[in-house]
Amino acid sequence: MGYLASPMWYNAAMLELPRLVDQVHAMGEEIARRRADYARLLADARDALQRFHQVDQALMDKIDTAKREDSSWRGARPLDENVGLNARFIPQTPAEDVSLIAVDGSQIYPDRHGPALYYLINTGVIVLRQGTGQAPIVATRPQLFFREDDLYNDELELLHADKVNDLRELEEMRELARWAAQERAYWGGDLDRLILALTDGPLLTWAREDRQDPETQARIQAYLRALAAIQETGAVPIGYVARPRSANVLRLLHVAQLPEEAITKAHVRTSRYRALTDATLFADLRPNERTALFVSTAQVNEGEFALAGQKIAFFYLNVSRHENEPRIARVDIPVWATEQPGLVDRIHRAIYEDADGSGYPYVLIRAHELALITHHERMELESMLNIEVMRRTAQPLTPSVKQELKRHF
Repeated sequence: MGYLASPMWYNAAMLELPRLVDQVHAMGEEIARRRADYARLLADARDALQRFHQVDQALMDKIDTAKREDSSWRGARPLDENVGLNARFIPQTPAEDVSLIAVDGSQIYPDRHGPALYYLINTGVIVLRQGTGQAPIVATRPQLFFREDDLYNDELELLHADKVNDLRELEEMRELARWAAQERAYWGGDLDRLILALTDGPLLTWAREDRQDPETQARIQAYLRALAAIQETGAVPIGYVARPRSANVLRLLHVAQLPEEAITKAHVRTSRYRALTDATLFADLRPNERTALFVSTAQVNEGEFALAGQKIAFFYLNVSRHENEPRIARVDIPVWATEQPGLVDRIHRAIYEDADGSGYPYVLIRAHELALITHHERMELESMLNIEVMRRTAQPLTPSVKQELKRHF
């Protein structure tokens, strides 16, 4: 430990900021240039949204051609051919009390430098019964994974962070299904009570690997079963994305401007709007205004989700209360929910009202707070584990030298 106390060790410069002055200057110039370029692109995109707003057979044919030329194209299909791409909506249904269930998850990833190999998934849930005067119901469900079958894949590689994220996402949806069933039972099966089951993030699960991989397929099918279980309760699953980075509608606008013969794989992939997001395109939404409904052309959405009757649609919503401070969120909902008269309006209104004050749904804020795993809590968990191992083996757990050194900074 002598070298840890050395003044040279602690006084060595980690980041010499003066050496970055010229690079910071260049970066500032680059950001300014990009902003000017993006402003021109955005004006062009909004002009295209007005010029190509009509949903006709020619547009639908172009979408089909783009998808045929590039099966991985993640564009957008308008859900209702009678509604223009530039349509705007404000809820017309009366205010009502609803039940809001929100779930969020956090995790501790496997760490080969830690004292023991494990990962942990913690889900937080809140149930808010509007109009009852009851305090919200809150709960957490921590799960510890430590067996070799949990930790390693078929190639005996330690589970990657993406895999843990996928499992956390699945657990979140299972929790929503469980609590939706309990909430419907609380209301005696009364289907007039609107129950929304919100998750923080997209409703469409990712398929990062080969979709035909058995493990990937098993995860997708388990996720779809959870969605179906929510549907069976009469609740509606909702994916809420606070700062959406997707550009599905912009990719659609790019394809809409191409002549049919120019819709090739190369042209489809080089969208003229690739630097922009749909959130910037729709930043001119007024407070409490939403866009038309769209459907992602992602392979998993048009494949497994569609076959299971769980295809996902989305719209953009300005949850802000202030005209000059837009807060554009993306809201994912199953297509089957859009087919029930007035339901999209009811969902829109409930989300907007719950986001009053912060510009973010209250129930999702609380679910995040419940799920969050702090550094102190992780240290406490590993201390508990160390005591248990010492009791059984008389040998303490020890982190790697690298991990031990990090704790001194």
